[in-house]
Amino acid sequence: MSPTSVDLIATLTREPGTLRRFLDTLGDAMFVIDRNQTIVFWNRQAEDLTGYPAADVLGRHCLAGIRCQNCLERCNLFEKGQIDKAEVELIARDGRRLQVEKSAFVLKDEEGTVIGGVELLRDRTALLQRMEECRLQRGEIETRERLKTAILGSIREGVVTIDPEWRITHFSGRAETLTGIQSADALGRFCHVVIGSSLCKNDCPALHCLEHEQPEASRLTRIRSHEGESLPIVETAVPLRDESGTVVGSVLLLEDRRLQAGLSPAESGAQLMGMIGLSAPMRQVFRLIEQVAPTDATVLITGESGTGKEMAARALHGLSPRRDQPFEAVNCAALPETLLESELFGHVRGAFTGAIKDRLGRIETAESGSLFLDEIGEMPATLQAKLLRFLQERDFQRVGESRTRRADVRILAATNRDLLQEIEAGRFRHDLYYRIKVIPLHLPPLRERSSDLPLLATRLLATISEDRGRSGLTFTPPALARLSAYAWPGNVRELVNVIEYAVALAPGRRIRAEDLPPELADQPIPRYRPESVIADDEAGRIRDALSRSNGNRSQAARALGMSRVTLYRKMKKYGLQ
Repeated sequence: MSPTSVDLIATLTREPGTLRRFLDTLGDAMFVIDRNQTIVFWNRQAEDLTGYPAADVLGRHCLAGIRCQNCLERCNLFEKGQIDKAEVELIARDGRRLQVEKSAFVLKDEEGTVIGGVELLRDRTALLQRMEECRLQRGEIETRERLKTAILGSIREGVVTIDPEWRITHFSGRAETLTGIQSADALGRFCHVVIGSSLCKNDCPALHCLEHEQPEASRLTRIRSHEGESLPIVETAVPLRDESGTVVGSVLLLEDRRLQAGLSPAESGAQLMGMIGLSAPMRQVFRLIEQVAPTDATVLITGESGTGKEMAARALHGLSPRRDQPFEAVNCAALPETLLESELFGHVRGAFTGAIKDRLGRIETAESGSLFLDEIGEMPATLQAKLLRFLQERDFQRVGESRTRRADVRILAATNRDLLQEIEAGRFRHDLYYRIKVIPLHLPPLRERSSDLPLLATRLLATISEDRGRSGLTFTPPALARLSAYAWPGNVRELVNVIEYAVALAPGRRIRAEDLPPELADQPIPRYRPESVIADDEAGRIRDALSRSNGNRSQAARALGMSRVTLYRKMKKYGLQ
C-alpha cells in the first residue's frame, strides 16, 4: 500500500467529520446499527430516501427509520451474516411505497464477535416504474399490431399494399387464402411476380393509381394461385397516403369472383376444412374463419350443441400459420375442478394424491399451436382466474410448483351458454369474457340453414356409408324431404346419428323415408317439389312481407329473417319492385 493511501485511511479513521462527508458521497442510502439494532449512523442518502432526518433516528431502534415487510416480519441479518441485493418494499415517511434493492453485512471486532451491521439501500422505484411503462407500451404496440392485422383480415377482399418500387409491404390473411401464397413468401417481392394478374403488363391498376393519385376503377381480371390455377378476380387500386397526405404507395383490393364464374359448389366454397354449407349464414361463417385464421386473435365460438364448434376451431387452426404445430382440445365440462386444472396447466410429482410423476398440461403440449377450450362456460371460477392471467401475461404455473413458465399458444374457446347471463348470475368473470371474445364466431343451428340440409346430408351419407362398407348409398327424394322438414334440435350431431341409423338398417341401395329413425317417421312427408315451385313460393313470401310492411324493405327483411342486401338481391332475381 502506498504512503498516500495509508495517510488517507488514517485521516478517515482519525477525523469523524471527514469520514461522514465521505460516506455521504455514496450513491446508496447507508445506515449502521449496533448489536441491539440501534441506529448509530445515518447518511444523507438515507435521509433523502426515507424522509427521516438523522436527528430523528440516531439512538433509536432501526424500525424508527426503516419500514419494510422483511423488517416487520423478521430481521435475519445477524443470523445470515450477509444479504445480497434483496428486493424489498420500503414505506417512506410520507407514506410512499418504494421498491428498494437491499444489501447488508455484519461488523465484527478484532476477536470476531459481531458488534453491529451495515445496510445499503438502492432506490429502484423509478427504474421499475419505467420498466413497467416500457412493458405496457410494448403490450400496446403488440395489441395495435394484432388489431391492425385483424382489421385488415376482416375485410372481405384480399388486401395487398405496394410501395413505389412495386414491392409488396403487406399481404392480408384473406389474400393468403385467396391465392394460396403465404405472407412471408410475398413480402418484399414484386407484386406482378406474386399476383401475376393479366392486367400487370399493359393496364396495371396500381400504376394508374400512383400516376393520377386517385382510386382506380375496379376491373375484372385473372390471377395465378399458388397451385397455378387461374382465378377470376376483381382488382381495385387505392392510393396509400401518409399522415401529410403524400402518396407513398397503393392498396390493391382483390375480390373473389369464382362464385360468379359458374364453378361447382365444391370449387366455389361449399366446403371449408370439412365444414359444409352453401347458405348465406354458413358463407358468412366461412368468410370470418378465412379472415381471422391467419391472425393470433382469440376467438369465442358460440352456438347450440352439435353445430360443429370444434370443427370450426380446427378450421381456424388448419388455416393459420400454426397449422403444422399441435392442436389440443379440452372439454371444460368433462372433468372435475382438480383434474381440469392439472389437465390445463400440468402438475409436479406429489402435488396431490395420485400425482406420482410430473405431467405436462395441455398448454405446454400445445406450444406454438392452438388450444381449444370447449364448453368454457362450465369452467370453475378459480380456474377462470388462472386462465385470465395466462391470456394476459402468457405465463402459468403447474399445480404444486412455484416456478413460472411461459407458453406461446393461441386460445380458441367455445360455449353453448349465454355467457352474459352467466356473468349476471356471478358464474363467469366479465374480464375473462372480454379477453376471450376478441373475435366472436357464431355457428347457426341447422334449422336456420335448412337449404344446406340436402348437400350436407348427401356429403355425410357418402362418408359414413363408405366407412361402414356400404359405399354408393343415396337418399330418395321423400327421404330428403323428410330430413329437410325436421327441426334438428341436436343439429349436425343428430343428423350424423340419423344417417348412421339409416346406413345400418336400410335394406337396399337407396335410403327411403321409412328407413329413417322413428322420431323422424312421425314427421309428415312434404310433397317433393321442383326448384321452380320453391322459387315461386319464395317470391310470394317476399311480396306478402313487402305488402305487410307497406313497402318498408328493412321491416320486410327482418320479417323474412334475411339481410336487406339479400332481400334486394332476391327482389331483383324475381323481378319485384
